[in-house]
Amino acid sequence: MEHADMPLELRLAAVIHLLSSSALRGATFHKTEALRTHLRSVADSADLNPYLKSTLQEVLGGWEAVHCHPASVPVDCYPLAHPGCQTH
Repeated sequence: MEHADMPLELRLAAVIHLLSSSALRGATFHKTEALRTHLRSVADSADLNPYLKSTLQEVLGGWEAVHCHPASVPVDCYPLAHPGCQTH
């Protein structure tokens, strides 16, 4: 679902949320598509800091290479550690 009138701050919040969810529970087809949509929209913003724009374009390039099966689902367990466990 496209929301052309969504403010930049909400799009950035969506990007952060989708990246976090993908890191914690795995990338899925729908999360990846939503992330790409938000990244494209933010990266196309005219009034964006050039360093942020470059970073977003680089991140988008990485996510453009991700291919998830349309029926993919998130995992219910944490891939690295249990919640609250800190690893470095």
